[in-house]
Amino acid sequence: MTKLKVLAGALALMTSIPLVSTRSAWAGEPRPWLCRDKPVFSDSHPMQFEASAKRGVWQIFFMQFQINAAHDGFSIRESRELTRAPQSGTLPSGQYYAVALYEKGGAWICSYGEDSPRAPGDIKNLCFGPEDDPSCPATLKVSSSAH
Repeated sequence: MTKLKVLAGALALMTSIPLVSTRSAWAGEPRPWLCRDKPVFSDSHPMQFEASAKRGVWQIFFMQFQINAAHDGFSIRESRELTRAPQSGTLPSGQYYAVALYEKGGAWICSYGEDSPRAPGDIKNLCFGPEDDPSCPATLKVSSSAH
């Protein structure tokens, strides 16, 4: 009987300890190539990008298309977790598809980018968010480094 109480106590202790894990581990692996609409941009020079998210858990992917490549022809060239602090980087010249996904309820959800007004030198300025959220929770600005 005493062993049973010890076992029950140990089990209660183990179930009360919170599991430590990242959100993305709970949400599984994002699959940006499955999103239907993929905003595209290109330049014959390397490009600078800046992306951020106001709230929530977001990840942005820059993909290129090549016939017969894995993932329906899309290869991920760069990806970043988006935070309030802008994430920036450089992409080599070429054509890219930008996909931003957000985590909701343990799944990664496709978000469709809408064009926002561009400043001179901007190649693309996108606002990402759920269809029912016009507040633009995630943004991407791409500019040419030729200027």
